[in-house]
Amino acid sequence: IATADDTNHGSALGQWLGDIGPLAATIWLVLRGLGTVVLVPVAEELAFRGYLYRRLIARDFHTVSASAASVTAVLASSIVFGLLHDRWLAAALAGFVFCAVMLRSGSVKDAIVSHAAANALIFGWALAWQKWSLL
Repeated sequence: IATADDTNHGSALGQWLGDIGPLAATIWLVLRGLGTVVLVPVAEELAFRGYLYRRLIARDFHTVSASAASVTAVLASSIVFGLLHDRWLAAALAGFVFCAVMLRSGSVKDAIVSHAAANALIFGWALAWQKWSLL
């Protein structure tokens, strides 16, 4: 949230939401929220922590525990995760945190929950303050 551009980026989305009417805007925001808070964390954490992190440790990633520590895997998976997002540095740092959560708990599920909570916070902030560039 702190790294979001505070200029008028996203104002086109705000304008569009106003133009389509309250019912359509509500439906769009609910679907966007579900995608952001449920689907994206599951897909990204399974890809980056469930697969890539463990694949960087061993070719047969199924044999690697979610608590297996590797500095190289942490850095590489976090950087690649960050590069796929608009605010790449903030996303890479978030990826590092999600990785740390997985390592501490030994479960990718906890990384998914952490990612979902972070996305829910960002989504809620965007709605509350109409910071559409966060969406």
